[in-house]
Amino acid sequence: MVHEVSRRGLLGAAGAVAAGASLGTLPTTPARAATDAEGPSGARDPGDLRVLPGDGRYETLSQGFNQRWTSEPSYIQLVTGDTAALTAVREALRRGLRPTVRSGGHCYEDFVENTGGAILDLSLLKGVYRTRDKYGSTAYCVESGATVWDMYTELFRKYDVAPPAGSCYSVGAGGHICGGGYGVLNRRDGLTVDHLVQVDVVTVRDGRTEVTSAHRSDPAGSDTEHLFWAHTGGGGGNFGVVLRYYFAETLPRPPARVWLSSIAWPWASILQKPDDFARLLKNFGEFFAAHSGPDEQVYQGLFSILKLTHHTNGNIALFSQWVGEDTGPLDAFLDAMEAGLGTPATVQSAEAGGLFLPYPDRRRRMPWLQATQTLNGSGANQRGKYKSAYHRKPFSDRNIDAVWTWLTKDEPGVDLTQTLVQIDAYGCRVNAVDPCATAVPQRDSFMKLQYQTYWTVPAQDDAHLDFLRGFYQDVYAETGGVPEISDAARDLGTDGAYVNYPDVDLGIATDPAPLYPRLYYKQNYARLQQAKRIWDPQNVFHHQQSVVLPG
Repeated sequence: MVHEVSRRGLLGAAGAVAAGASLGTLPTTPARAATDAEGPSGARDPGDLRVLPGDGRYETLSQGFNQRWTSEPSYIQLVTGDTAALTAVREALRRGLRPTVRSGGHCYEDFVENTGGAILDLSLLKGVYRTRDKYGSTAYCVESGATVWDMYTELFRKYDVAPPAGSCYSVGAGGHICGGGYGVLNRRDGLTVDHLVQVDVVTVRDGRTEVTSAHRSDPAGSDTEHLFWAHTGGGGGNFGVVLRYYFAETLPRPPARVWLSSIAWPWASILQKPDDFARLLKNFGEFFAAHSGPDEQVYQGLFSILKLTHHTNGNIALFSQWVGEDTGPLDAFLDAMEAGLGTPATVQSAEAGGLFLPYPDRRRRMPWLQATQTLNGSGANQRGKYKSAYHRKPFSDRNIDAVWTWLTKDEPGVDLTQTLVQIDAYGCRVNAVDPCATAVPQRDSFMKLQYQTYWTVPAQDDAHLDFLRGFYQDVYAETGGVPEISDAARDLGTDGAYVNYPDVDLGIATDPAPLYPRLYYKQNYARLQQAKRIWDPQNVFHHQQSVVLPG
């Protein structure tokens, strides 16, 4: 339920083992696993970890990144280890309070805000280190409160590895990973969860609240095998409190250097040549349709984002990252994007929506971590609304006409300069995995779309929500106003929506026939319900779009 590759940019130290340590010295349990708060001298100091109304921290810690959502929880409990997590869950249940969990606070909808309940804040549980999993194999551990930036900097600097995770630096691992996780290296390295081997989760069942370790090598059909699988794309807030994720020793190495490219087309020129807009969308869709198969050899190392902003923003922008030494394929891609356009691209006005930087040339080379840092801005805390779609075919003429209509229309008195649809390149190694191997079923798409609008004035809430809702419904009018799933009976151009970009317009759990189970999970929803029945039979962990217990 958090940002992956977003308008905000590309993207723990406790208990880490030195990179040169022998495997015999690796800890078999995470450092601090049985430790709660400690003061500078090491003395226990639990007094400030429960934040109550009236505390100077209360307003900040009861609100996430999206300024639309505020709440008045009974308290916020800061969690620093296993003991603290177990105590926090038990205490909330003893008091009859609904527990919700926050790591980075980037949930798009109000699934964590919890008036009258208890928010469990994991942001202090942020270690990133090498250890052993439950079977004694070497693994890289990321605690749930670690941010994406913590994950990158710690794993890269100490071990020269990095999961293919998201781009927004302040997103927390807790929600990002269990929703699937993807980012700028996804075409080369797959999804974040494709490298996951274990999760440690506080679970509540049969009257017991305990920490359960679930591993991908647990016996097939076992309860823990169901729990592990459910955290490979089932989304947060469904089955328990995730404390730690473990990644395989075979985590990929990031590229030493990358090429970045940023070009733009001025809306002032595009408005005079509407055919160029259609040609640009066709160029992008057709290129990635031809170069996104699981065995793609040339363009696995290419990631690109086409940012179709509202015309009042000033520019349509294309950002690309290329990991190859030879720039020939990157140049060929950029030429393909400009083919047939009468509007020349510019490299001097490439900033659109806050993500891109102007370059003196249309490409620039940087070390990977520096490139990641260049693109990691989180942006201003604002009010926002989001929608998503997977595309597995190039855009239809109807899709393109609808996008044009909404990005060129104006709403009197409404600032739409931060309204856009962002099209991310997808596929390649993502699509090498069976749709049922993880809980992420969309494994043959090559574009992932995120519809976004941002504003600051509460009085404009309805106008922005109505605009984005109408935009989305019009683009997918051919399939009932949503990006309907494709299956054996329907070979459609779309394939549902992304659970980490939740959208309550797709229904909520109490609706008689909500759309979100089908659009997020497709055929995998029944298995997620089975995991819910096994691990959370009392529905302790729930929100508006949580997995519903089977009837």
